[in-house]
Amino acid sequence: MNALASPNATPRTRGLRANALAAVVMLLIEYCLGISVNLYSTLPATDHGKPLFAGFTSAVGNGPLLLSVHALLGTLLLITASGALIRSLRLGATPPIALTAVALLAIIAAWLAGAEFVGQMKNTASLTMALATAIAILCYTLVIFVSGSSPRSPAS
Repeated sequence: MNALASPNATPRTRGLRANALAAVVMLLIEYCLGISVNLYSTLPATDHGKPLFAGFTSAVGNGPLLLSVHALLGTLLLITASGALIRSLRLGATPPIALTAVALLAIIAAWLAGAEFVGQMKNTASLTMALATAIAILCYTLVIFVSGSSPRSPAS
């Protein structure tokens, strides 16, 4: 019997599925914020040429409000993605472990590309953020799907 079908895994499976759903919702909000920043915000000229982590701190501290919220939500997504990977490791099923690991790597790539974008303002960084977000959304959606629905308790 695998970990997904185990009766002992039911609360863990529900926790992983809830974590994955939360990540999908956050990623969709993050995606919309990113589009809004791209269309409606002007990055300060003083940020151009800043190194990676200086670009992030500048985005949070000195950037337009949309950019600050976007950067902070991206950082919160790193924590959420780490939590999903830990939950899947505790569950012990290979597909969710692989999917949450890929999703975490995609979110890290998007976060790094975002910090680079603030400093370098390259279109490739913007495209990397969008594609990495799509990969993470796909992975978490598949986590919800492969984890299946939790068995219902018998009616009393």
